[in-house]
Amino acid sequence: MSKIAKFRIHQGAKTPKKQQWEDSLRGNLEVKHQIRTDTINDLENFSQDLQHISLVVESIQNNYQALLTENNRLKSTLLELVDNCYCWKGNRCEKCQKILKSLAPETTRKKLNTAQEYEDILKQLRKLG
Repeated sequence: MSKIAKFRIHQGAKTPKKQQWEDSLRGNLEVKHQIRTDTINDLENFSQDLQHISLVVESIQNNYQALLTENNRLKSTLLELVDNCYCWKGNRCEKCQKILKSLAPETTRKKLNTAQEYEDILKQLRKLG
């Protein structure tokens, strides 16, 4: 008897429980296989996202390092201008006073303890994390 003939015979009759069980098993196996395939695809996409984020962070680090280097160079130039001026410590000319004030952060002007400020920043960062 051919497969088509067997199929036609079973079409009209109720599906036996063993066949239902086998069909259910095959369906479950297919669903599990599809879930696993989707999971692998999701993990590959996640890996690509992490690689992209890593490149972005590396770029930010490089840009920030370049900014810090330039900032230090500019500060050194300004301090060199002050050092080469005719005035002296304790009796700075108006131009040098402006340069030194521009280099001093607001917290220094308020004479805050640097160690205390550092601890406060760390506390705030810990609260965020």
